[in-house]
Amino acid sequence: MVNGTTVRAPSNHFSPPYHSQQLLCEMINRSTRSTSMAKRPQTSSHAIQLFEPPADAVYTIDATARMVDIPRRTILVYCKHRLLSPAFDTVDHGYYFDRDSIRALRRIEALRSVCGNDFAGIKIILDLTAALERLRSDTLSLARPKDTGLRQKERFNASILMMSGRN
Repeated sequence: MVNGTTVRAPSNHFSPPYHSQQLLCEMINRSTRSTSMAKRPQTSSHAIQLFEPPADAVYTIDATARMVDIPRRTILVYCKHRLLSPAFDTVDHGYYFDRDSIRALRRIEALRSVCGNDFAGIKIILDLTAALERLRSDTLSLARPKDTGLRQKERFNASILMMSGRN
């Protein structure tokens, strides 16, 4: 109170609203974090999006290690155990990885969190997954011509019926 009048602090437009401050306090305070955060549904706006490299991009082993957050040495161990193949392997300039290699690294890390350092087991799972994906694509490619053939036949029959109705 100054000279008999109440003085309000200037509003700061950059301070988060009250509910955001409360959320931050709940996240920081360990005693309330488990109960209050469990009640709150996660929204997609807070989800972290993985970087999806362009199809034609090629990265050095150092850039790949930073992107996937895996030590460079671990990537070399995966290559040694044939869990991962570099896109290019030049004697002078080292290993280079593409988008598929980065996806494979993410899969390997996910499997490693479950299987541990069982590289033979991870290799079997990766091989079976690749075989399953090939079978699915083969099945879809075999099913598509039948569908398109039937649709073309139906269109042809419909056009003949329309033409015969006009005459």
